[in-house]
Amino acid sequence: MAALGGEFVVADLETTGLSAASCEILEFAAVAVDIEGRITREYSQVVRISGSVPSFIARLTGISQQEVVQHGQPIEQAFGAFREFVGAAPVFFHNAAFDTRFLLATSRRCGLPFDNETYCTLMLARRAWPELPSHKLGILAEHLGASTPTHRALADVRTTVAVALAARARLAAGSSHVGP
Repeated sequence: MAALGGEFVVADLETTGLSAASCEILEFAAVAVDIEGRITREYSQVVRISGSVPSFIARLTGISQQEVVQHGQPIEQAFGAFREFVGAAPVFFHNAAFDTRFLLATSRRCGLPFDNETYCTLMLARRAWPELPSHKLGILAEHLGASTPTHRALADVRTTVAVALAARARLAAGSSHVGP
């Protein structure tokens, strides 16, 4: 909760699969959030992966091979820009364990450190709304009246910001009401 009391970053990755050992980061996105909960800056970048975008990932994310070829940056460049964007700020992810596995694998591959404090909005949501049967981002978005996640990193980041801010308010108030 203390990390939500100041400026922080919310981030998301889209990947080519579930294994950080054999799959790649396909897209980075992050937003900087000020102490009042306003988004002050945004970063989004598709990565030029070494292989082709798997068809099921293209269907899930809407990221095509053509987009990767036309707009993708090499992983070293995209990861470096992501690191520069987040700076030393604490970083929140929904299901942080997944994203941090990919970031640490990429950090090793690129020889660039990623040592920001990371936090998980999934864990926060479980504390804030224990009555919900699921704490998937889509379920939380519906519960909070936030935008529906799309499996595009920047859109999902915006939804995650809504979850983080609503959880902060609910946990700070110690409230037992349902909703934001």
